[in-house]
Amino acid sequence: MQVGLRQRQQHHVVEVHADGNAYRLHLDGKEHHVEIASSEGNALVLIVDGERHSVDIVRSGRQRLVAVRGETYRFEPESGGGSHEVGSVALPEISAPMPGKVTDVLVKPGDEVAAGDGLVILEAMKMENRLIAEAAGTVVEVRATVGDMVDGGQVLVVLRYAA
Repeated sequence: MQVGLRQRQQHHVVEVHADGNAYRLHLDGKEHHVEIASSEGNALVLIVDGERHSVDIVRSGRQRLVAVRGETYRFEPESGGGSHEVGSVALPEISAPMPGKVTDVLVKPGDEVAAGDGLVILEAMKMENRLIAEAAGTVVEVRATVGDMVDGGQVLVVLRYAA
């Protein structure tokens, strides 16, 4: 599968090949071997080419904020240049992009959602943030209720994307 990503003004096409419980990634003419050593919510421990990395991934709209080694990178899936569907790279766990208060929950388990459908309204820094589904799918779990104070990165909704 090919995934097109944009980081600032740079366009990257990553070829991803499953290799048992690991992945082979082709990026910028180089092959990398990646294993997921552990994952808990948005925190992953990856072994990339034999080197262990702690990585945090938080979703903010279509963007992915990836924190590794004290630096944060912003990536956004692209439809041009890659042969993927958004559901193939979208995280199934919808997380609060920052601490805030849940002011509305727009879905319940079992609901079918389309790409762009609202899931949760989060008030943070006196602004309303509408968290959306990136692709069509089904709501598996809702972990937030109206009035909840949530932390940044806290999982609010779990989706199962359509194949």
